[in-house]
Amino acid sequence: MKLTRDNFQELLTPIHKKIIADEYAMIPEQYPTIFKVGTMDKKDQTYPHMGAFGRWSQNTEGNTINEDEMSEGEVASFEAQRRDKGYTVTWELTKDDLYGVLGGRGVGGSAKQLARGLRNTLERDAANVLNNGFANTGYDGAALFSNSHPLVDSSSVGDNLTTGALTPGNLKLGQTLMRNQVNQAGIKIQARAKRLITGPDLEFTALEITKSTNQAFEMSNTKNVIEGLLPIVMDEIDGDSWFLQDPNIDNLLFLFRERPWYDSQKLQKSVDFFMFGFTRYDVGYCDYLGLVGSQGA
Repeated sequence: MKLTRDNFQELLTPIHKKIIADEYAMIPEQYPTIFKVGTMDKKDQTYPHMGAFGRWSQNTEGNTINEDEMSEGEVASFEAQRRDKGYTVTWELTKDDLYGVLGGRGVGGSAKQLARGLRNTLERDAANVLNNGFANTGYDGAALFSNSHPLVDSSSVGDNLTTGALTPGNLKLGQTLMRNQVNQAGIKIQARAKRLITGPDLEFTALEITKSTNQAFEMSNTKNVIEGLLPIVMDEIDGDSWFLQDPNIDNLLFLFRERPWYDSQKLQKSVDFFMFGFTRYDVGYCDYLGLVGSQGA
């Protein structure tokens, strides 16, 4: 199709939308491996927490049933946040470098760079739920990773904070901590660590620990008994922090109000067009159970 001023937008928009989508899809997304991805029906979405029943009480023949009640817990809230970005494609640039512009180069490869920027934004926002999880204030007044989560139906506290570098010994302590997690009544929930999440700095440490025949980093015949733990590397996890997750418990959520979409519009009083992308979402956690974290060494 010959480029004219009349078909400028008609020619430009679908090509650039495809370039953006193709560039984004070149490498598999990382965050959906640990986050449950869903949609928001409205701008705000909440996850109320309830207490829990304690153990059943002994009773005697002919007596009334032991009655119990659950307390109301705190509420985890999500609010859709807007993210957008765009770039200008001029008539002169397109006319003088038709195949470059329609190949997605634009000014410095604008379409491809837009896709890469979106990709990094989503991955960074997701990873920051964990990166910031040692200092944030969560729905229950404690950080995501804390040894003092309040329990509404128990005088004890919840604990999902471990310490130390990623070593076989510390990893076992983290797995044990996960296994001892309790509900709001202080009753064990039988959580099991199935995923080991790290950043690039600990990628090979995680592989060596989980894949070794004998226990890693030792000159011994001690069998490696760390089994059933899948190492997952997320590029935006910072430093030497490491995390354990039970995927059978809904905890990490990535909720879209509007999934990314792209369009263009003519700039006022010009022959140029503005290409842009838009999305709304929130990412966070609705529960700390099924998660254990360490800041590392």
